[in-house]
This record gives sequence, C-alpha cells and structure tokens, in this order.
Amino acid sequence: MIGRRAFLAGAAPFIAGCVTEQRLPTVPHELSAAGRDYFLGIPNARFLVGARDVDIQAEWFRVESRRIAMGRGGDYHILALSGGGADGAYGAGLLNGWSERGDRPDFEMVTGISTGALIAPLAFLGKAYDADLTRLYTTISDSDIISPRNIATALLSDAFNDSAPLAQLIERTLTDDMIRQIAVEYRQGRFLIVGTTNLDLGRQVIWNIGALAASDRPEAFQAIRRILLASASIPGLFPPVLFDIEVDGVRRQELHVDGGAASQIFLYPTGLSVRNAPASIRQRRRIAWIIRNGRTRDLPAETERSLTAISTRAISTLIGANSQGDIYRIYLQTQRDKVDFNLAYIQGGFSRVAKTPFDREYMNELYAFGRRRMLEDRVWVKSPPGFVL
Repeated sequence: MIGRRAFLAGAAPFIAGCVTEQRLPTVPHELSAAGRDYFLGIPNARFLVGARDVDIQAEWFRVESRRIAMGRGGDYHILALSGGGADGAYGAGLLNGWSERGDRPDFEMVTGISTGALIAPLAFLGKAYDADLTRLYTTISDSDIISPRNIATALLSDAFNDSAPLAQLIERTLTDDMIRQIAVEYRQGRFLIVGTTNLDLGRQVIWNIGALAASDRPEAFQAIRRILLASASIPGLFPPVLFDIEVDGVRRQELHVDGGAASQIFLYPTGLSVRNAPASIRQRRRIAWIIRNGRTRDLPAETERSLTAISTRAISTLIGANSQGDIYRIYLQTQRDKVDFNLAYIQGGFSRVAKTPFDREYMNELYAFGRRRMLEDRVWVKSPPGFVL
C-alpha cells in the first residue's frame, strides 16, 4: 500500500499535467509583501492583506479625500457582502426590498467575496441595477453556472466542473458601460473592492476594482471579470484562475480561488484603523451594513454514514463556523473604530433546503424571503449571533 501511494504521488504531477494547463512559477512572498508585483502595471490595483495594509489605508484615504473635496461629506456607508453560492439570492432580495422601502443609502464603500463579489458591482452602482440583480438570482439554474466534466477528466484535472458558463454569466452581467460607470464613481471618491484567495501564498488579496476600471489599460475590463470569476471559483467545484504578473521584468503567474477560502466576509482589513485618518475623514459618521448570504449555523439534519454526506456536512459546518468568526472580527473592528454595526443573515422563517447547488425554486423563495423581511423591517441586528452585551 505504501509503495502504491508513493508511486501515485510521484506520478500525479505528470498525469495531471496531461490534462491541466501548465503554469509559470508564482511570485515569491517577499516580492508580493513589498508591493513589487504590479498587476497590469497599476500600483494600486490590488493589495496583499496583512502585508500591505499601510498601502491599502493610504489608497482608502486618498479615495475618500476626493469625495470630501467635492463637497460630498455626510455619513459614510459601507456594505459588506459575504460568500454563499445560491444563498446570494437572500442578499439580492434584501437589497431590492431596501430600494422598495425607499431608505436604501448610496454606499461609499462596497466589499464582496464569492457570490457577494457578483452582487457587489450591482449594489455599488445603485438602485438602477435592481432588475439585473433580480434576474441574476431568480432566473438562473445549475446549467447557467456549472458544466460538469467527465469523471476521468475531473479526477486528473483541477476541478470537477468547467467554469465557462459562470464566466459567460459574468460577461453578460457586468457590461463595459457598467465598468465605465464604476470608473466614474471611483474618481468621485467611492471604493469597490473584491476579495480572492492567492492559493500560492494562502493569503487574501483585495482588488481595487475602481482603480482598474479607471486605468487606461485595454486589458482592464476583461481582467475585472476574471477577478469576479476567481472570487467565485469554489476550490474543487471550479478551476482556479491564473493571473499573469510581471516582476522585475520576469513573467510569473498566480493561482487564485474563491475569496471565501481566506474569509467569508470582510469590512476592511483589520490592519486599517480610522483613527489614523486625517481629521476631515475621521469626523465622518460611519455605518456598516453586513450581509451574510447564508446562515451562521446549519439547520439540524441527520447525516448519513457515507464519505460524501460526511464530507459535505463537515465542510458546510466549517464554513458556517468561519463565517461566525469573520462576523465577530468585523464587530471588534467596528467597536474599535466607532462604526455603527448592522448585520443581516438568514434566520427564522426559512427552512427550505436546496436540491442542487443552484436550485432555481430555492433561490426564488430565498429572494422573496429576503425582500419580505426587509419590507417588514425585520432584518438588522446590532451584534453577532450568540453575543450578549
């Protein structure tokens, strides 16, 4: 048995190489941490979380200063959108119900992970795109997202499915005109950022979508769509996304997957602090709206004694636990930085279980549930689940 395992381990790279496209060497950590890995030659296009927080903070303050200089002060609203796959229908329904209610604010900063990254540009651009948000989460099904590979190909490649349908959906949803509008909003002091996971480094990367949109690089529009694809590429379910990077004249490649592999949701990196901002920025009242597209704990269910059932249940439980940890981390940030904390997640009154990964009936019911809860003003809570002051 040991000999066969050793043989398979040695042969795996050769076999996989026959099916999976070969890649270039990655960017060494020290170069990424030093900020020498410019994407498309744009120094503020993206940041490695935990290594370049000072750079992220400087960019954030520059963007916000532009807004203040234009006379657009007032309250500063931040929207954070989590991962969750089909459960993104909850966030879509909630946002559209908020528009119908008439008191949805314009968000100065929007952050997104995975399915939240797909919602983020639409939420960032505002109520005019509510119909697109509805279509995105009520008219699609598995075939619009997933193209299964045959079992032999899947086992010898980098994922069980081809992500071409998802890439095409992103292309149809995020048009060139929308990206141009994102560029305009960035120049006027608004911030749209999306998270992926750099699998080589095992670290979260946040992408400055507005800066990319506002650049003069002809490749930027398609790069933005690939970033959204990477953020939504669940490891194993979809292939990772390769990004070409040039460092000191040497071409390299990075492997990026679902942002949820690093965190399910983020407000802004914990290394940032509003207390370090200029007085004109520091004095603004900040309100955080955190939408967890999912539950923070799985519904009770009897688990079969099978590899698939046990693995699926364990991973689902792990994701729920990690999302709770992310929410507690965000809560601590808001307490430190005196940001008003508001959290929404699937709770009470919704018990339907999806039959497939992107079950259309499930998504329609969840969309309607989120919309209804918002219209009834039964959404926001002021502390993390289970937390008692």
